[in-house]
Amino acid sequence: MLATAAHRQRSRRLTNKLVEKFEKKVKRFKEFSDADLGIKTFKPMEILEDRNGDIDPWLETRVAIMMENFLKETTANRELLETSRASLPAWVKNGLALIAAANSEDILDRVISVQPMSNRLGRIHYLDIVTERSKGAIPNRASMFDSLQGFRGTEDFSSEHIRDPGEELGVAGGTDYGTTAAPLELGYGPVIPRTLTIVAGTQVIRDDGNGNLVGDVGAPGGGVTNTINYVTKILSVRFAAATTDTPRASYDYNIEAAIELPEYGIQLKAETVQARPRALGASWSQQSVIDFLNDFGINAEPTIIEAGARLIQMEKFKHVVNTLRRQAQGGTVIFDNLAPTGVSYRDHLKTFSLYISRLQNLIWEATQTTRPNVCVIHPSLMFIVEFQDGFEGVQYSNDGIAGPRFVGRLTKQDLDVFCDPTYPADQALLTYRGPEFVSTAAVVGDYIPMYKSPVHVRAFRKDVALLTEYVIKTIDPNMIGTIIVTNL
Repeated sequence: MLATAAHRQRSRRLTNKLVEKFEKKVKRFKEFSDADLGIKTFKPMEILEDRNGDIDPWLETRVAIMMENFLKETTANRELLETSRASLPAWVKNGLALIAAANSEDILDRVISVQPMSNRLGRIHYLDIVTERSKGAIPNRASMFDSLQGFRGTEDFSSEHIRDPGEELGVAGGTDYGTTAAPLELGYGPVIPRTLTIVAGTQVIRDDGNGNLVGDVGAPGGGVTNTINYVTKILSVRFAAATTDTPRASYDYNIEAAIELPEYGIQLKAETVQARPRALGASWSQQSVIDFLNDFGINAEPTIIEAGARLIQMEKFKHVVNTLRRQAQGGTVIFDNLAPTGVSYRDHLKTFSLYISRLQNLIWEATQTTRPNVCVIHPSLMFIVEFQDGFEGVQYSNDGIAGPRFVGRLTKQDLDVFCDPTYPADQALLTYRGPEFVSTAAVVGDYIPMYKSPVHVRAFRKDVALLTEYVIKTIDPNMIGTIIVTNL
C-alpha cells in the first residue's frame, strides 16, 4: 500500500512466513512419491530451477499448493476419472509435471499477482485503515486509507486541532445544548482556553478564556450555564435563537494531558471468489505417432500435449489482459502517430514517452498510491517503444508458437514491457504489479493451473482433454489505464 522500505521489508517477511508455513508441502512435491498410487520418487519441480539450480521460494510454494489441489481432485474422483488402475500413476506423474511446466514459463505473474487457492471457493484479502474513534467531523469507523480509493483522512486527525466543520453538538432546531440534567461532553480534552468556537448558521459563540461562553448566547437558567469546563470538557450553552444548522464546536486540546486520543484500526477485508474451469481437447492419429517414433526415435505425444497446454496458457493471458483493459478506470491518453506539421517523425515518436508518463501520473492521482510498472502492447507498437530513450530490450525465444513475450524495460518510466500479438493493435495497457503478492491491480486465483485427462484410444486415434481452473479478480481498476494510438 505504502511503498516504503519498511513496508517492503514487512512484505518480504510475510512472503517468507507463507513459504515457511508450506515448507513440508514443498518438500513433498520436490521429491514426490506415493506408495498407495505405486509412484516411486521423482522430481516434478526440477523444471522450475534457474541456471544456478535454484528455485524461487514463493514460486515453488505456489506450485506445491496447486500440485496438492490436483492430487486431491484426482484421488477424490479416482473411480470417475480413471477406470484403468494401472494408468493412474502415469496420469498423476504427468499431471504434476504439466503443472510445473505451466508455471516455469508463465509470465502472467509478472503482469498481475498469481495467488494459489487451496479450494475452488476462496477469498482475496486486502487492508483498509479506519478510525476507531470519531474526531470532529470524522465519524467512528470512517475509512482513512481505502485500498480502492487511497488516502481518505484529513490533515488534523492526529493533531491537537478539532477544526472546521468541527464536532457536532446535536441536531438543529434547538436553543439549549448541555444542561445540568443532561451534560454535554466534548470528545477530547483538556480544552485549551480561548480556542473554542461554536457555530450554528450565522450564530457564533466563543469562550473568553475563563470558562464563560460569549457571543450569540441567550440568558442562562433552567440548568443552562453558558460555560465550558476546560478540564472535564463539560459544555453548557444556550443560543440566542433556535439553530437553523447543526451546531459544531471547533477547539484545541492538550495532547500531553489527554486521557483519550484519536485511534485508527486495521480492517482486513475479504472478497469471496470461485475458480471456474476452462477445457480444451486434443486428438491425433495413433499411427502417425508410431510412424514418427519409428523414423526418428522420438515420442511426439508429449509435444502434442505441451502444445495444447501452451494454447490454454496463451488464452489465459489474453483473458487476463483483456479483462484489465475492459475494467480500466485510471485514465486514457491518445497518441497521434501522425507527426504535426513542421515536426520530424523521429522527433514526434520521442514524445510517446511523455504520454506514458502522463498516464502513469493520472493513475497515481487516481489511486494516491501507485504508478504503473507494467506495460502490455501489440507488436505493431514495438517500433515506437523501442525508439524511446532508456528502452532496454532483451532477447526472447522464437519457438514458432504465438504468444506473449517479455521484450524489455522502459527504464526512465520504470516499466516492464510485454508484447502480446493478440492485444488490440492500436492500444497499450498500463497496470501495477507490486513487490509482493498482495499489492497489485488484479489477482489471478489459480486452483489448478493445468492438468489433463487420461489418454483414451478411439479406434486408431487418441484423444486427451486439458483443463485449467482459475478466477480473475480486479482489486483496484484505478491502477489500470490505456493508451490509444491513432493513425497507426
